[in-house]
Amino acid sequence: VKESVYRAPKGTRDLVWPDSERRRSFIDLFAVIASSAGYSEIVPPMFEHIEVFQRLGDGTDVVRKEMYDFEDKGGRNIALRPEQTASIVRSYAEHRPPLPWKVWYAGPNFRYERAQKGRFRQFDQVGVEALGTDDPYLDIEVIAIAWRFYEALGLKQVNLLLNSVGTTQDRTRYVEALREYLEKRKDDLSSEAQETLASNPLRVLDSKRAEDVEVISEAPSILEHLSDEANSHFDKVQEGLQKLKIPYSVTPNLVRGLDYYVQTTFEFTTKSIDAAQDAIGGGGRYDGLAAEMGAPDTPG
Repeated sequence: VKESVYRAPKGTRDLVWPDSERRRSFIDLFAVIASSAGYSEIVPPMFEHIEVFQRLGDGTDVVRKEMYDFEDKGGRNIALRPEQTASIVRSYAEHRPPLPWKVWYAGPNFRYERAQKGRFRQFDQVGVEALGTDDPYLDIEVIAIAWRFYEALGLKQVNLLLNSVGTTQDRTRYVEALREYLEKRKDDLSSEAQETLASNPLRVLDSKRAEDVEVISEAPSILEHLSDEANSHFDKVQEGLQKLKIPYSVTPNLVRGLDYYVQTTFEFTTKSIDAAQDAIGGGGRYDGLAAEMGAPDTPG
């Protein structure tokens, strides 16, 4: 049956009252919490030159499969934003605001992914970005803002998963160790994981397929490959969260879906929402991303 052109495209929806009012209240609440922490609003464009998002990593699903990209009438390669961190770092690189630079944002993103319960191809995202210091306190501050927001929403059973992927050098060493291990166990992996292994070994760790889980459980841990610098940073993040009484679980397989992350990565999950997946938020450090976009090397 041909899809009607007079219906919302697959993976999208019309938000009408009272859902539209809930969305407005959701964003307003986040704005209050982020502003009270010293963050100002930024409204980046909904589309960018495709190169901005290619910084997410050529081996990532977002870049390989999920971007809405096209050539505009001026011959420019353009993509609707699949996430907003890259746009905001591009804005920093372009405008060079005083540091530290702390901003919050809210608005739609676009990904051509399989539509599931609670997941859409156009979806709203709220978040904060902070650039200008490599102090672990910044990691703690960002996580604490998210924790406070979930508390204010009244979400129950929220879990914080925490990991470190180390410095760029640590990550490179670990990827090679992981690739070597997975190649030896390749025949035990699903066909999908074998395909992922060829392009991005870290992404194999995300698999929830039964045949992959056992292989992943025996894989080397990133935490065994951290430098003294990365270990010290991670220890301080954990100490800060403990002081704030924010519970967390160290999760060595948590590497996140984008290639720019270094040091701290985190993810929030909950079973209290009716959706196909339980992740409700996440993030991490991206200390090298600004330099890749032409700015001075700026941690964030």
